[in-house]
Amino acid sequence: MERQGCTLHYCLAGVEGKPLLVFTHGAAVDHRMFDEQVKAFEADFRVLTWDMRGHGQSRPTGEPFTVTGAVTDLLAILDAVGARQAVFIGQSTGGYVHQELVFRQPERVTALVMVDCVCITFKLSAMDALLLRMSPALMRLFPHSQLVKQSVDGTSIKPDVKAYLTEVMGSLSKAEFISIWTGVAKSMHYEPDYRITQPMLIVRGEQDKLGNIAKDAPKWAARDSAVLVVIPDAGHVSNQDNPTFFNRILREFLQPFQSNR
Repeated sequence: MERQGCTLHYCLAGVEGKPLLVFTHGAAVDHRMFDEQVKAFEADFRVLTWDMRGHGQSRPTGEPFTVTGAVTDLLAILDAVGARQAVFIGQSTGGYVHQELVFRQPERVTALVMVDCVCITFKLSAMDALLLRMSPALMRLFPHSQLVKQSVDGTSIKPDVKAYLTEVMGSLSKAEFISIWTGVAKSMHYEPDYRITQPMLIVRGEQDKLGNIAKDAPKWAARDSAVLVVIPDAGHVSNQDNPTFFNRILREFLQPFQSNR
């Protein structure tokens, strides 16, 4: 799909007419991070994966990457495939995109699964807000290879997953990498009286030490009456580090929606 200077690539698998699952990847990676989930769920669902602009095959970027822009891109894809509603599963930045989607158009969302991400509508501390604003500038101080290595080491605990992350992150130039993160850093907006009312599953890797994910997850789950599960033997990409456990938890959550159209 051509949109605002970018050819957006998306993939449909599974059974036509079954409930739709939409998987959105994290920053600086691509749709392949959900390969194990596509294989596990395509027999029972319609499954959509895609590369957000500036990622994977959706390059060159055209308009710069932003979370709000990713929402409009995703809605355009959903309209093109005739999907009015879906269950949205997003990892890290993909979870930010889905949070922004449900904030703007809740009627499109059947349920949500947040994988290793923070709540974008919580209030940040003054220090966290400052560090987030400064992070793109700080990234410019490091060599590209060091940015990739630090990102990979902070994301996964499994050698095979790290090899994938090194390949996909390394395919981005330093300018592309920082441009993506600049868009991510602008995604937070405090909404004091806001609640997500759709059914929601929040999962995080047991060894995920990035940001405030571990600290804020219980508070987020309590605010939105969500189910919270900690994935053992997993880091920031818990669906890749421990796909067997993750897929079992996801299947249990999806049972009420399996027969919905």
